[in-house]
Amino acid sequence: MSELRNFEQDQSLKFMSQLNEQSATVQALDVTDAVMSRVHAIEQRIPERKRMLLRPRFAVPAAASFLVLGVSLSGYAASQFIEFRNSQAEMILNTNQAPPATKFGQRYTDLFQMYSKQVNAQLQPGDYAAYYVKDDIIAKADQANPVKFEYKIKEFPSFSSLQDEIQRTQAPVLNYPSQLPAGYRYEYGYVHPEDLYPQRSKNAEYRMLTEELVGQSKASASDDKLFLKKMSWSKADATSMRFSKGKDDYVVVMAHSIPADSGLTTVIQGPYDTAEKLSIRGTEAYYIASTEDKLGSAIAYSRNRLGWKDEKRGLLIEIYDSPSSQLTRQDLVQMAASMLSAP
Repeated sequence: MSELRNFEQDQSLKFMSQLNEQSATVQALDVTDAVMSRVHAIEQRIPERKRMLLRPRFAVPAAASFLVLGVSLSGYAASQFIEFRNSQAEMILNTNQAPPATKFGQRYTDLFQMYSKQVNAQLQPGDYAAYYVKDDIIAKADQANPVKFEYKIKEFPSFSSLQDEIQRTQAPVLNYPSQLPAGYRYEYGYVHPEDLYPQRSKNAEYRMLTEELVGQSKASASDDKLFLKKMSWSKADATSMRFSKGKDDYVVVMAHSIPADSGLTTVIQGPYDTAEKLSIRGTEAYYIASTEDKLGSAIAYSRNRLGWKDEKRGLLIEIYDSPSSQLTRQDLVQMAASMLSAP
């Protein structure tokens, strides 16, 4: 689980470190595990509020891809990336690179990651907590979202127990891949709570929660930086399954709900990744292969990613493997085909 959580968190934070201080308001979602403690709501001041998913703990994500909903990322050569359109010729999915990193973003990322891990360490599996950080840098950089959220993954060691949790929480239903690479077995699965306050400060309950936690921080005479409140939750918007063949050899399948009004979904790829469009059992999919950079640095998150958008069910589904994986594109294609052919 730690590999997935770190991946998701690193992807969300890495992307935030690449945002310019004046870039649009965003909410980073971990689409992998990002994937999961996947859901980190991070917003900055800008013209409009934008929802972002990072797999993936699905996206986002390179262990689960980082997804951007309704955000236009321009300034890059279109020939490097791929696009998907619906029957009305509207672009609904594409791949692109994130903007260049900034020093401010990196500083915020480092602090956010540190506090997020501290909060997670105080939770039990299945806990979902709201928290306020008494830190000037965090507060000034993220005034639109003073209260943030953290979820500690609860693993379900059997597919049947995961199915029960999916039914209980109305989480996205994932077909079990009947075609798995040789030696891989189901290890665990989990769901992730949906965002309790997607409108953030526009929501009266969120404002009351903010007043409560900020008030606690002001009244505290200690040097505590974190003020937490465990939240009740009943619905999930993401489902993930991990199949492994050894400690560091795994492949993850995950699905994340995408709001009907989210518009374009952008999958973030690295500067040395290559992307191509595939057709699997009549469904258009993207495949992204990661390679070492020009300096020979090792792949940090995932070697192969394959995903598609299910417009009818309002889902983004992705399959990705570990950095040291020896799996090929065809391995992921076979997994996807078995899922798409399932009733």
